[in-house]
Amino acid sequence: MFVSPEDIINSLNIKNGNIIADLGCGNGSYIFPCSKLVGENGKVYAIDLHEEILDKINRETEKFHISNIETILSDAQDRTHIESNSCDLVILSNLLSLVEDIGKVVEETKRILKQNGKVLVVDWKEGDSKILKNRNTINEQRIIAILAKYGLNVEKHLPAGDFHYAFLSML
Repeated sequence: MFVSPEDIINSLNIKNGNIIADLGCGNGSYIFPCSKLVGENGKVYAIDLHEEILDKINRETEKFHISNIETILSDAQDRTHIESNSCDLVILSNLLSLVEDIGKVVEETKRILKQNGKVLVVDWKEGDSKILKNRNTINEQRIIAILAKYGLNVEKHLPAGDFHYAFLSML
């Protein structure tokens, strides 16, 4: 069973006016629900290194007249064009198991995060099921240890279904 990104987002107490960055946003499954919650006073940054994905998101935002999503073409391991200390939440979904240097992603996450900002980590569990067989996976405890090294400590674990783990860390 999978838990929908929208269910995860709805459990995070996102407020009108919040600023959120989704590093490695993929098809936008987190950015669109976040966009509704942050409202006109907030902003959602959709960061991905695939231009065609961002083009699709831009078409969706135009089609549905969404003005609070900004797409940024960037590798999550590089410095984005997001202002330092500006984000209330950074989303790292199915990303950390794919990057070469997790430390660079965490450094960028920490740079753009406000004091007391939060990081949502969702990634694939290790396992033997057919769904997980050909996926890159990374041990949850390893991710928690890496984040702790950078001063990001787990605040709470979230339900994420049978194939993912999810938790919220705070700076």
